[in-house]
Amino acid sequence: MSAQSPLSPTEARALVKSALSAASFEDVSLRVTARRTAYLRFAAGAPTTSGEAARFEVSVTAAKDGRVATVSGTGRDAASLQALVREAEALAKLAPKDPEHEPPLGPQQYAKVAARDAKTAEVGPEGRTEVVARVLKVAREAKLVASGIVEHEDGVTVLANRTGLFALHAATEASLTTTMRTPDGKGSGWAGGASHRLAELDAPALARRAADKATMSSQGADALAPGAYTVVLEAQAVADLLGFLVSALQARAADEGRSFFSRPGGNAIGEALFDPRVTLRSDPADPRWPSIPFAGDGLPLPATTWIERGTLKALAYSRFWAHKQSKPALPGPRSIFLAPADPAEGKDLLELVRGVERGVLVTRFFYNRMLDPRQILATGLTRDGTFLIEQGKIARPVKNMRYNESPAALLKNLVAIGKPERTAGEGMVAVVPPLVAKDFHFASVSDAV
Repeated sequence: MSAQSPLSPTEARALVKSALSAASFEDVSLRVTARRTAYLRFAAGAPTTSGEAARFEVSVTAAKDGRVATVSGTGRDAASLQALVREAEALAKLAPKDPEHEPPLGPQQYAKVAARDAKTAEVGPEGRTEVVARVLKVAREAKLVASGIVEHEDGVTVLANRTGLFALHAATEASLTTTMRTPDGKGSGWAGGASHRLAELDAPALARRAADKATMSSQGADALAPGAYTVVLEAQAVADLLGFLVSALQARAADEGRSFFSRPGGNAIGEALFDPRVTLRSDPADPRWPSIPFAGDGLPLPATTWIERGTLKALAYSRFWAHKQSKPALPGPRSIFLAPADPAEGKDLLELVRGVERGVLVTRFFYNRMLDPRQILATGLTRDGTFLIEQGKIARPVKNMRYNESPAALLKNLVAIGKPERTAGEGMVAVVPPLVAKDFHFASVSDAV
């Protein structure tokens, strides 16, 4: 893969100019995405499938008198782009009025974000093969069967309209996940990581983590009785659950009485809801873990503290709801950083385990679903390494369990907090620590490995 960007700023501006030249409405906007992606899968201890793809898509939204329509296409030549604009305008004339449509934004100022790594952009088949070979070497040495995927992309996102808005974000992203199992299928371990720099993914270290879990979990798992336990959640498990809380940081849902953050006549901003060691923030310009600096409507994404020392400090306001409530608009986060208020307090995973007299260590959660938005109550299953802790040591593997729990309760019942790390997952940069919490509820036992 070439290090040349899928869409340069010069090309992007020319494309936007060409498309908007066909517009007759004042309110016409474009969203353009250009991406090169590549991957290498492995299973049964060997590479299986690989591929590279280039994708280009443009969406045109046209609005007039509150009537809005959006159309999408994949052509980047002038004729195709201009045809999309004309089609969007024609459909908008037929659309019902949208009472929540906001007028177009003008020019905006965005944080400077360095999220594109040239070395990651130019990785080819040999580079992906080298990463997988390091994982498979660990698996062979441990006499385990490995599967997983390494993938990376080089992408550009552009937003523009007729009133002067122009936003461009170029970024690379790479991830590696692997599951290792014992040959008899009784033991399973998982590990994963992500970064905008492929070189930051330590393939042997991730592989060893998965291998250790697989080996430890193969020694005959017992069933624990359902109930409330002290848990040590690894960072990936924390991220799996925390996503539900981040999605709930919406002022409208709170103000309308549909949210955990709802209060009579308003919302819970200013309330101490969580352990005072908890601070949750977002920052697109974070130097190590950068993310996109603008929202889908073109609003800038500022560095924001959502929870500070356990107190709710902010909720996201869409432009419509901000106008209705006479508040400044604030988009929801595209990155999350959860860390102890005092960075020196963060402990590594084994230190957290040593502090637990009896509890459950969870590698990650799977098949997570929302049960009750008013409580942010979610359910899912533990997977790929669940262990009983006794007297500060990992005693033995236990069968997987279904949890019914809220991330809000998790952050309220905090016992100890670890060192943050970047977790695997699509859609949002999540840098969170492993956590120890009390009274975590498991509802039933699962026989799945």
